[in-house]
Amino acid sequence: MSDLASELADLTARLVEIPSVSQEEGDIADFVERLLGRNPALDVRRVGNNLVATMPGYDPGSGVILAGHLDTVPPFGPPGARRDGGTVAGLGAVDMKGGVAVMCRMALEPPTVPVRLVFYAAEEISRVHSGLLQLEAAAPELLSAGVAILMEPTGGIVEAGCQGTAKFKVRIRGRRAHTARPHMGVNAIHGAHRHLAWLDSAAVQEVEVEGCLYRPSLSAVSISGGVAGNVVPDEVEIQLNSRFAPTGDDEGSLAAVAESISAVLDGARGDSVLLTDWAPSAPPNLSNPVIARLIQRTGGVRAKLGWTDVAFFWERGIAACNFGPGDPELAHTDSEVVAEEDLAAAWLSLREVLHSVG
Repeated sequence: MSDLASELADLTARLVEIPSVSQEEGDIADFVERLLGRNPALDVRRVGNNLVATMPGYDPGSGVILAGHLDTVPPFGPPGARRDGGTVAGLGAVDMKGGVAVMCRMALEPPTVPVRLVFYAAEEISRVHSGLLQLEAAAPELLSAGVAILMEPTGGIVEAGCQGTAKFKVRIRGRRAHTARPHMGVNAIHGAHRHLAWLDSAAVQEVEVEGCLYRPSLSAVSISGGVAGNVVPDEVEIQLNSRFAPTGDDEGSLAAVAESISAVLDGARGDSVLLTDWAPSAPPNLSNPVIARLIQRTGGVRAKLGWTDVAFFWERGIAACNFGPGDPELAHTDSEVVAEEDLAAAWLSLREVLHSVG
């Protein structure tokens, strides 16, 4: 296992060394494409900076897709990759160049059961830029599968489904006045405290789906207001982010969140809430044979609290799960580090499962 671990760590470090901030994935896509070219049996298609490598004999109706994004968040901290004590550190080591390295090695040493490898761009920014949407628009047949495994960092166990996410804009209304005579107005900034206090004190109600515990949440992520240094402000805008469990009724979940927000607003004064954007949830799909085998092989499963492209595949009727090397809590931090042994364990788990599919 040490040779395997070292090889995967070397490849991960090489990928980390290639900058690939969202919408700047050209260099890393070129590198992966050259790597895939070492296996002439692969059918490799490129759309923009997205790559799809299909193994001979792949069945688009029941086959397995392994999918991983090539981009990272913007850089911060020391550049490049660092090797120390059996680990690889650096931007993207966890999210998710370690997973991409596992996929690349799978392409060069294919499992018994043919799979399709999807490397895509622009996962870390607004969904409208997603490489999966680019692929779907250009060649939707490339995304056909029976099940998909997203190589998101999960600590080497299955993270099931994903929570949906939504953005709400709350407006707190007041009435302008001179600060010398504040009693003549209504201070919207002062009025915002009721809503903020409610957000801060709201109890988390876990939701169980197929034995997995999801934790819906609602968080203020920005606030703005004020007119001038001598004016009582008449409006405050608060941006909220909601995460909702995959209950099978996303529209009902969104309506319930909006209703709970409205309950602490003063509609008579003109307070309002508006849903501005959302992305769907995806259920655990634990009964899918491939996902079930992966859970059995890795010995663990938990709910995915964040949003991932598991939802993209589920929207299209394809069961999916998250599975990959690296601690998800280190993603997007200045402490991204993945262990060589975790890279090897992820590859071996997938290899065993993909040898037994059918």
